[in-house]
Amino acid sequence: MARTAGRPPRSKAEILEFRSKIGKHALEIYRAEGFEAISMRRLAKAVGCAPMTIYAHFDGKTDILRYLWADVLTDMSGDIAEKLKSVAGPSERLQSAAHSFIAYWIDHPDHFRLVFMSNDVTRADVSTFVMGEDTLAHFLMFSDLIREVHPEEHDVKMSTDTLISGLIGIALCMNTMPDYPWADPTSMTNQLLLSIIT
Repeated sequence: MARTAGRPPRSKAEILEFRSKIGKHALEIYRAEGFEAISMRRLAKAVGCAPMTIYAHFDGKTDILRYLWADVLTDMSGDIAEKLKSVAGPSERLQSAAHSFIAYWIDHPDHFRLVFMSNDVTRADVSTFVMGEDTLAHFLMFSDLIREVHPEEHDVKMSTDTLISGLIGIALCMNTMPDYPWADPTSMTNQLLLSIIT
C-alpha cells in the first residue's frame, strides 16, 4: 500500500503539547482583551497553523474555554495539595486548604474572572463542565478534609457547600470591589471556618 503524503499523525504527547500551546495563546488573548477576542483564526495565526488544525483539537471556543477552566482548576488544586504536604492535623489541613484557595484566586484575579465570570457562555456549557467528575474533584477535596475534621456523623455536603460558596464569595469581593475597605480575607476565612470546625 502506498503511503499518503502529508504530516504523520501526532503522538499523544504531541497532541497534548499542541493543545497546551493553543491554550496558552488563548489565555494570553483572554488576559489582554477578554474571551470575546478569542477566535479560531486568531489562535491559528498565533500558533502557526491553519484554523482547521485548531478545530481538529477543539470543537470551538467553548471547548477552549473548558480546557482553560480545567487547566486553572488543576493549577489551583495543585497549589493547595502542595501546601497540604507540610500540614498535619485535620483542622489545620482544612484551614490551610481554605486559605490557599482564597490566596490563589486573589493572587490570580484573571484566573478568577475566567472561571467564575466568563461572558458569552451558556448555562448548559457551564453545567456540563461543572458536573464533570474531574471538575467536581477540585471542589470535593473539601468534603474529604471536612470528613477528617468530623469523622462522626456530620452533614458534610452542607458544610462543603457552605465553605465553598463562602470562599468564592470572599474571592469575588476581593477581585471585583478591591477599593472597598473589606476586612482582611484571612480573618473572613477564619470566621467562615469557625462554623465548620467547631
